[in-house]
Amino acid sequence: MMEKFKQLVLKLGQSKTVILLTVVSVISSVSIAYVTTLLIPTIKASTSMMMAFLTPLIVTPLIAVPFTGLVFQLHALETKMRELATFDELTKLHNRRAFLEKAEFALQLAKRENQHFCVLMTDLDLFKLVNDQYGHATGDAVLALFGQITKQISRASDVSGRTGGEEFSFFLPSTTAEEGEVFANRLHAAVRQASVDYKGLTIHFTVSIGLAAFTGKNLGQLDGLLQMADQAMYQAKRLGRNQTVKVVGL
Repeated sequence: MMEKFKQLVLKLGQSKTVILLTVVSVISSVSIAYVTTLLIPTIKASTSMMMAFLTPLIVTPLIAVPFTGLVFQLHALETKMRELATFDELTKLHNRRAFLEKAEFALQLAKRENQHFCVLMTDLDLFKLVNDQYGHATGDAVLALFGQITKQISRASDVSGRTGGEEFSFFLPSTTAEEGEVFANRLHAAVRQASVDYKGLTIHFTVSIGLAAFTGKNLGQLDGLLQMADQAMYQAKRLGRNQTVKVVGL
């Protein structure tokens, strides 16, 4: 019952809810007063009806305004808590737990439909150097910018998340190896064009990407697929960074 009332308050808004409660209170009070004057003739009808009208008209808003305000505050807090449990606050991408949950769901769908898909592991190159030379605020700006880039180039069906300090993971459903490589190249290109400012200096950064392409038939667990992409990403690091290494699964 309380949940239904909360949903009604959120739907109507605070002002309309207060007006509705006031109207209901006035009607109820006047009705009770009217019945009372019929049952007890000694009560003066005019006085009783006037008090029945004025009392809820004054009292109800005084009670309803802070109460409905509390409902909106609690709703905002609940929304914020859900966001914190799902999204990384800095990059606005899924956090590790949420990414793994959504990627697992996408994997099971790919298996059932025998679809092509790609898993990518991405790491910002020499990120510790950025923090050491320009400070953690600049490092945070780089991470936030990478999150924006990810959102810009991703499809609605793609699953992306910050799964480590400067490590990001992607699950691209209905994506062939060639299409996954196109996505990786788009990511490299967008990062090359991006920069953050540090006291008048323009700071550029690069990423290393491990791309593992699969079809949904006879596949193992998600962590094993991510590990294949992770190994490819470290191979990209060893080859000089700022590139993609691709592996094709069975």
